[in-house]
Amino acid sequence: MFRFSSRTVVLSAFAPLMLLAACTGARPMVAAKQEADQAYMFGNYQKAAVGYAEILERAPGNWEVEARYGVCLAEIGNLTEARTHAETAYAANSGSQEAAAALAKVYFKLGEKQKLVQLLQQRGSTMNSLESYMLLADYGMKMGDPDVATLAANGAILICDGRDFRPYLVAAEVAEKVGDNKLATRRIRQAYAIAPNAGAVRNKAAEYGLAFEPTTGLPPGQ
Repeated sequence: MFRFSSRTVVLSAFAPLMLLAACTGARPMVAAKQEADQAYMFGNYQKAAVGYAEILERAPGNWEVEARYGVCLAEIGNLTEARTHAETAYAANSGSQEAAAALAKVYFKLGEKQKLVQLLQQRGSTMNSLESYMLLADYGMKMGDPDVATLAANGAILICDGRDFRPYLVAAEVAEKVGDNKLATRRIRQAYAIAPNAGAVRNKAAEYGLAFEPTTGLPPGQ
């Protein structure tokens, strides 16, 4: 005589739901995006790419998914398709810093320096985008172009107008790259005047042997 195990009963109870899921298609879109976003956040670009591809297949037109999918494809080496998705995302929402950063990364991976610089410099100058200038300074250093990095760092300093210490630390790093320690020290002291208790500022000040005292700070305009 055949006996049903508890596992058989459980599977039998859920069989109609499993059949319904198979008939209605893939998992819910929200679940697919949550899983893809989590993989993306932790740098698992291969897994994230699968999730984003699924979403775009079922519901195209989401600029955020397009941008992140473009980054994933660039990271795993599919640069031609990466460009298509990153450019689509930026065209759909050119005001988004995330879309701009995704396209900049793709251009960097492609070695298209001129397009990368034009993209971020234009956003910095016409949109007063501090983040675009900061990103451009970072790419300038990565590309071994201190002129681009310096221009971007100075642009970021003008925009922040003494309200944000980050551009000054970036400018200090650029000065280090070209061997101008005097300028690097001045930029660090300016950063210290803005945010003397910020961990990044104090670490950099300590690296240069600067004391943690009020006289270390230098007004941003000096």
